[in-house]
Amino acid sequence: MAEDSEANAVIEEFLARQREMYAGGELEAVVAMLAEDVVWHVPGTSPIAGDYRGREAVLRYFTTRRELAGGAIAITKHGELGRHDVLVQLADGRAALGGEELEWRTAGVYRVAAGRIVEAWLVPLEADAFDAAWARTRGTPFVYRQRVRPQDCAASTFLGHPRFLEFFEAAFIEWWRSRAGALEQSLGADRRLTLASVRVDYLAPVRLDDELRVEVVLDRLDPRSLHLHYDAFVADTPVAEAGSRYVCVDARSGVPAELPEAVARALAEEG
Repeated sequence: MAEDSEANAVIEEFLARQREMYAGGELEAVVAMLAEDVVWHVPGTSPIAGDYRGREAVLRYFTTRRELAGGAIAITKHGELGRHDVLVQLADGRAALGGEELEWRTAGVYRVAAGRIVEAWLVPLEADAFDAAWARTRGTPFVYRQRVRPQDCAASTFLGHPRFLEFFEAAFIEWWRSRAGALEQSLGADRRLTLASVRVDYLAPVRLDDELRVEVVLDRLDPRSLHLHYDAFVADTPVAEAGSRYVCVDARSGVPAELPEAVARALAEEG
């Protein structure tokens, strides 16, 4: 049981407002419960995974999650434990994801200061199932194909790690071109993209002369960055799953900068 504390009172009120928002209500009541520099952590590889920093980013996460669920999410609380400024709550979620009614179980960990939430962690109790459920909300992928050449397998007859990453990079560039045009021209002279992170899970070997099919989906678009998901196949065999994050930076200073408005609009419409 949660003791009578600041965290308990704040989180109870926040979650009541959040449930109304996820059921189709307005955002304003939720905004008032978040600190300006709030951070929201969602682990995993799903389209909603990531670290959301600042009130605007967290609100985009809430609205995106609701949109992916078709406009409504039901949350049922089962228990909680709290002390002083921290509260842990067990809850079930239910929504229509990818045309199917699905459920998941999570532990929410919340930290409170000055009557507002300053940090939160959404911890799925069955991580793979949670990722698979939200993966159903991904849109139609862009498809890139490339045959594995001898120079791609210099050390053996298999496609190695560095070359595999080049295939994903090529798939990303062609995906971008299909949405926003040539990379340098669409960004302009004062913007560049830099690869901030990449994750690859290898599932099966890729051999010389195989045709690699890479399916690319935009998982998340922020004002200064974008998150991509990749599934790679040889024929019908999954051979790799990957994710990457690109950050837009000022070409002179290297400081993160917002994507050009026309590019952001094109990616949001076509992603």
